Amino acid sequence: MTEAMRLITAHRIEHDLMEIGVHRKMTLMVHSSLSAMGWVLGGPAIVVRTLTELIGVDGTLIMPAATPQCAHPASWNDPNVKRQWWDEIEDQLPIFDMETTPTTLGAIPEAFRTWPATCRSHHPLESICARGSLAREITKTHALAFSEGSGGPFQKLFDENCWILLLGVGFNRCTALHYAESLQPKRRTTKVRFPWYENGQRIWHEVPNVADDNDTHFPRIGQRFVTEKKPRQGLIGQAPSYLFPMRELVEVASHYFSETI
Repeated sequence: MTEAMRLITAHRIEHDLMEIGVHRKMTLMVHSSLSAMGWVLGGPAIVVRTLTELIGVDGTLIMPAATPQCAHPASWNDPNVKRQWWDEIEDQLPIFDMETTPTTLGAIPEAFRTWPATCRSHHPLESICARGSLAREITKTHALAFSEGSGGPFQKLFDENCWILLLGVGFNRCTALHYAESLQPKRRTTKVRFPWYENGQRIWHEVPNVADDNDTHFPRIGQRFVTEKKPRQGLIGQAPSYLFPMRELVEVASHYFSETI
């Protein structure tokens, strides 16, 4: 039987974040589930406010802002979208807009996307949002191909010794694992397609990316990581959570991928 939902206040969130190890001046990437936290008074905005105030202006808060709805419908896996619609969708699908296109990753990342002083990278499918001292540097360039690979925001986060908070979600939601796999010579690859403007013309653009079957390998890596590195664990509200350095996870994941893929 699941635990009964409890009232979660900003004070409780702040206490729990500090208890797990979140502190001022951190560079912190958050993957989150609002529903896992319980009944949050103030909703997603209070979670974002508490995180930003706790980290402070000298730290940097980062959240993924992926927009898979901007990709070709063949990748949507939506049984309600009929094959005979594809031609019209291809012709009419809105192109990603940094300012207005919402993320589908949940209420907390969407609240953060629209938060004052939040910056967003320009990738049409795998953008990230950041706020704080390193935000502009992290988001200013984002290659279209291998969007979570070297040379882009995830490389910068790795170089800055970013920490990762899994707030009520599993390792299958952790984008740093895509970064780890992208570094492998035998990485699994796929093609992604999206509408884009090129020389003033609307075109369908196709680029390579790492494969997206997070539920196959990512949970196994997570289990190995927890066993080997023993990351900080705790409840934030009612949400089981992990806090750990990105570099430690990438180290474990790189060994896993080199052995398995």
